[in-house]
Amino acid sequence: MTKPSKRDVAPSRGKDQATLLSNSPKDAILAAALKAFARDGYSGASMPAIARMAKVAPTLIHYYFGSKENLWRETVDYSLGGLRREALAIGHATHALAPLDRLRALLQMLARHAARWPDHFVMTTAEARSESDRYAWVLENYTGSIFDEIVHALEDAKKLGLIEDVSTEQLTFLLVGGLLVYFTLNPGRPKNPNPKELDQLANEYTEMTFRLLLQGVCKRRRDGGSAKPVSRKPRRS
Repeated sequence: MTKPSKRDVAPSRGKDQATLLSNSPKDAILAAALKAFARDGYSGASMPAIARMAKVAPTLIHYYFGSKENLWRETVDYSLGGLRREALAIGHATHALAPLDRLRALLQMLARHAARWPDHFVMTTAEARSESDRYAWVLENYTGSIFDEIVHALEDAKKLGLIEDVSTEQLTFLLVGGLLVYFTLNPGRPKNPNPKELDQLANEYTEMTFRLLLQGVCKRRRDGGSAKPVSRKPRRS
């Protein structure tokens, strides 16, 4: 497969919430394609099936996008373009803040997006499992910049002695991976909540993540030491 170039889709364009909820035929196709690519992957998703999901004629997909490859690229921009733009804006706007405050803002943004639109990241995960160049292209043009912003915040925190001397890349995967799994693969995720409830859930999850990151998961004694684990006697058979 020919690797898509940056000129094929303008990564900074993105879609805001109002556009994501648009009823135009083109956005209906993109919304259907997002679900199809997330569920079935690039190879499993078919143009006729996407047309049926969007309730449009298959010829309309060819009219707007020309090919399945172009539809896929436009779908990536539809789902991740706005997130990338917001992440870069937060990175610039919070540059003067303390590193951990920047990190909190970035994770809150990512959590809110994942909570509202879980299919966006499921689609990316599906491509990560494939052997095509598509995931590398998504990483280069979209998700890589978000990852880098989080790594930079952690690097600055480490330089100031605010966190342990650990791999910031591994810590970023731990933070982002846990967040995305919770909101995209969690079977206990609330069904059909309103946006305000999702934002509250995203903020609560981010705050819990920060509390555990800064204080650890072990309980603390009043004198500041770690609580001793409770020993349990083995049961007799």
